[in-house]
Amino acid sequence: MRISELVGAFVRRILRVPYYLITTIIILYNELAKLYTMGSGNIYKRRMKVFSLAFLVYLDYKALQQREKLTKRSRRDGLWEKAHERNAKRVLKLIVELEGLWVKLGQYLSTRADVLPEAYIRLLKQLQDSLPPRGLDEVCQTIETQLGQSMDNLFTNFVRVPLATASIAQVHRATLRDGQEVVVKVQHKGIKIIILEDLKNAKSIVDWIAWAEPQYDFNPMIDEWCREAPKELDFNHEAENTRKVSRNLGCKSEGRDKRPEHVEVLIPEVIQSTEKVLILEYMDGIRINDSRALEDLGVDKQKLVEEITRAYAHQIYVDGFFNGDPHPGNFLVSRKPPHHPILLDFGLTKLLSSSVKHALAKMFLAAAEGDHVALLSAFAEMGLKLRLDMPEQAMEVTNVFFRATTPATEALENMKSLAEQRAKNMKIIQEKMKLDKKQVKRFNPIDAFPGDIVIFSRVLNLLRGFYSVLQII
Repeated sequence: MRISELVGAFVRRILRVPYYLITTIIILYNELAKLYTMGSGNIYKRRMKVFSLAFLVYLDYKALQQREKLTKRSRRDGLWEKAHERNAKRVLKLIVELEGLWVKLGQYLSTRADVLPEAYIRLLKQLQDSLPPRGLDEVCQTIETQLGQSMDNLFTNFVRVPLATASIAQVHRATLRDGQEVVVKVQHKGIKIIILEDLKNAKSIVDWIAWAEPQYDFNPMIDEWCREAPKELDFNHEAENTRKVSRNLGCKSEGRDKRPEHVEVLIPEVIQSTEKVLILEYMDGIRINDSRALEDLGVDKQKLVEEITRAYAHQIYVDGFFNGDPHPGNFLVSRKPPHHPILLDFGLTKLLSSSVKHALAKMFLAAAEGDHVALLSAFAEMGLKLRLDMPEQAMEVTNVFFRATTPATEALENMKSLAEQRAKNMKIIQEKMKLDKKQVKRFNPIDAFPGDIVIFSRVLNLLRGFYSVLQII
């Protein structure tokens, strides 16, 4: 027996987890370590760090599950809180170090207050716009190279400290030579290579998960990300997306008469763009997750959320073209009454065909009305295929998909409820398909998952998560 198999058997005995899972992780880790020491490049160094952290966090929680059995009930919550704090700090530290695509993942997790422990939300929310900034010399060099002019010829004032720093770029306030107040979005140097490497890493991780745990096959999701994420690296693409959504929602002054009914949002006007620099109209606003500032201005958070929801419903179900990255860092609230939401960052957008748009609307109505036939019909129209005919379970899963927002304080209970519901559905599948315990653990009821609804699903989860942070349910 090889050393990796002996270690796997030992860890399994301690943690009581599947032998093949622990052994596979250790073997894969060893292979990555070999590749790195052989000088196979930065991609393997980054991948090894991600796998190392995932393995460490996994072992930490599995060990805690065993320790919990020997701990008094009154002390168990404290143990879990310390574990969440410890592991959230580990995750944040690595994400800040790696930057790139992992920041996007951290931003997404930071909004899921409806399902994640408070420690993760509190620590990861700084990834929304508060990453360490790049040096001013690098920023100025990129601007001058992209726009072909010196900083003095472009601006009468350029604020050295960025308003925000995110995964791909940072934003500075500035004043143009004609006196207009603007914000300048500047892409990080070398970020394109990092993002593309991270997509390869993420694809490798997802492939391994699908092999080790077939019921958790996230390949449709990562495949969609591999198609869409590189588009965010071209700010000309983002500029055109911004103009298009602005026109659709009637945000431009010449289109106010065409503004959709009940949609009241603001979108900055595009001034100029290149591949790596984007100049936008400056809009004075406060962060949407700054609860104290919202209260000081007397902002009605319920109305704010309704305005954002209507804007997204119109983008998805009417226009079929929507912003796919609605995390809190991409929203402001105008300081001037009536305090409308300001929508930012249209680098990641999704265009839906008419058939998919109608299928999504049909799925929503079928779930609301409990119509099993219409639901399965909507699945077929959008290309979602199941491996078995179980309309009741399909309806339950869809209701979870469109479930109401829950308070952040109920995240643990919410996760337990979802886990119990999943276990119940898998037991029904086991009985219907006559599967043994090993087979049901590796059974994936989804045969085909259309890429078109990956970004749609992300938008629903992001909105639900940050509504939970705002305590709007």
